[in-house]
Amino acid sequence: MSLVAVVGDGCTTTAIGMASAWALDEPCVVAEFDPFGGCLSAWLDLPRSPGLAEVAASSTPGEWSTIHSRFQHAASRIEVLVAPTRAVEAAAVVLAASATVLPVLAELDSPVVIADGGRLRGGLSALVVQASVVVVAHRQHSGSAAAAALGFERVAALTALLAVRSIPTVIALIGDRPYDAEEVADFVGADTVVAVADDPWAAAVLAGRAGSAVRLRRSPLMRSFGDLVGVVSASLRHTRVHDGWSPPRAAHALDGRA
Repeated sequence: MSLVAVVGDGCTTTAIGMASAWALDEPCVVAEFDPFGGCLSAWLDLPRSPGLAEVAASSTPGEWSTIHSRFQHAASRIEVLVAPTRAVEAAAVVLAASATVLPVLAELDSPVVIADGGRLRGGLSALVVQASVVVVAHRQHSGSAAAAALGFERVAALTALLAVRSIPTVIALIGDRPYDAEEVADFVGADTVVAVADDPWAAAVLAGRAGSAVRLRRSPLMRSFGDLVGVVSASLRHTRVHDGWSPPRAAHALDGRA
């Protein structure tokens, strides 16, 4: 099982960054399951169709061949399944796909599917419940310790829900102030916290802005995503073999800060 759900702040950047950093010898694709509307087609300069809507409307939405035929190839060579951009349509499509498409993705051994689930509102989504690993992207408020702590209270509530279902969870902590990964891990109770560089230039390039591919690969953000991928791929390997896995409590992705 190789379905990775990415939710929270900056989840689209995190999903694309993880796919870009994934090992070349292990196939990896990105699928949008954000019920509030997708943005990958705009980000990656791709047509809005085919995508998840066409899969959900097909006569065989529960077959991998049907699903894979609607993936598009981005210029970065990442294969993506785009969701509708408008919230009303996206909500209907994601709801339909949750019953037909998600079970297929959840049972795949290959490729790894990184699914952008958007921000969670009011509980766990069908995507999160069926994922092998959940990555919660969270940007902390660097200018206010009180605001940062409030954000972590909400993350802790989410990780508690995931723990009840025994879903391995990794926090992608964007920014290193005012709290570091060790402090956050102790507070939120996640399996692992990985520090992700707050690197606006690299994030903008991942979001479609022009920029040097060489500089991007060497950027603090992409080094962060390399460490995040290492933790997530290890979790997937253990999940396939063991029912219960307890990774290290915290992992600092960077020694140098962005």
